[in-house]
Amino acid sequence: MQNRRRFVSQSAALATAVAFPLVAGAQPRTVKVGVLHPVTGALAYSGQQCRLGALMAIEDINAAGGIKSLGGAKLEALLGDAQSQPQAGSAEVEKMNEAGVSAIVGAYASAICLATTQAAAKYNLPHVVDVGVADQIVDAA
Repeated sequence: MQNRRRFVSQSAALATAVAFPLVAGAQPRTVKVGVLHPVTGALAYSGQQCRLGALMAIEDINAAGGIKSLGGAKLEALLGDAQSQPQAGSAEVEKMNEAGVSAIVGAYASAICLATTQAAAKYNLPHVVDVGVADQIVDAA
């Protein structure tokens, strides 16, 4: 019986020692973030500026060591084009959800934001509105 306990103890120690380098050397996971703006169509100029700002923020976060609470996980931008149309924005949210994003930032125009936030809500997907002026978006009530 004592030999069996010693064998189990030694086996556990060996398994831990073998697994430790795999865990210690593991790279932090990547967190996908949807970046959704109208980069074509009538709102393209402003949408491109918003996209650039989001990408700069992601770059800064990654350069500072990523998300500390997730072990230094890096952010990965998944880009979407709302094409200056609410319906196109909603379709992009669907694609982003299927691609496994953890959150979405964007959509610049209030009409697009109304559509994309509703689409994201279907999946319990956080959606940060970077620009919006419609009462339905900015009213906290």
